[in-house]
Amino acid sequence: MTTPTPPTPLQRVAVGLLVVFAEAAWPPDPSPSWARYDLLADPVGWSLVLWGVVALVRAEPGFALARVAAAVAGMVSLPLWLPQLRHLLDAPTEWAASLPQLAFCLVLARLVARAAGEHDDPRVARRFTVLAYGVGVVALLPVVVLGGDVPALAPAAALLALVVDVALVWSLFAVHRRTWLGGPGPGDGRTTAARPRGEGDGRRAG
Repeated sequence: MTTPTPPTPLQRVAVGLLVVFAEAAWPPDPSPSWARYDLLADPVGWSLVLWGVVALVRAEPGFALARVAAAVAGMVSLPLWLPQLRHLLDAPTEWAASLPQLAFCLVLARLVARAAGEHDDPRVARRFTVLAYGVGVVALLPVVVLGGDVPALAPAAALLALVVDVALVWSLFAVHRRTWLGGPGPGDGRTTAARPRGEGDGRRAG
C-alpha cells in the first residue's frame, strides 16, 4: 500500500488561487440584489496560498517577498468578502482593491522565472516571464478602460484577465514537482532495483 504524498507548495498555491479566481455567488435571487456571498471565499483561498508560500519559502528563501504579498492580499480580501462593503465600491476603487492580488501574481511569476533561470530551466523561465508580463497588462488595462473612458475595451480586458488567471494556475500545477520549488522531483519518488534474470522467471534469453 502506497502512502499518499502531501501536496507540494505550488499545488497549495494553485488550489488557493483557483478559489480566489472562481466565484460561487449565493443566494441566486438575493434581496437586495447586491446581497450575494461568494461561497468560494477569497480569504479561504488566500489561506491556502499562504500555506503553500510558507512551505515554498522554507525550501527556497528567495520567495520571501511572495509570502509578504500573499499576506497583504489575504488581509485586503477579508473585508471585501462582505457584500455590505463590496457593493459600495465604484469601479476605480474596485480596481485599486484588486491590486494586492495582482501584485502577488506578478511577484510569484517573476520569482519562479528567476529561480528557473538560476536552476538552468529556460522553458519554465520563459513561461513565467510571459505570465508576469500578462499580469502587468491585466493590472494596467483598467487604467485605459476607466481613466481613458474606453468602455469598449472592457470585454477584451476581462477575457485577457481570465486567460492569464487560467494560464497561471495551469503553469503552477505543471511545474510543482521541481525540487527547487519544494517539490519531490519527477515521478513518484520510488526507485525499482534491478532484479537479476533467473531461471523460471518467464523471460527467454535473447
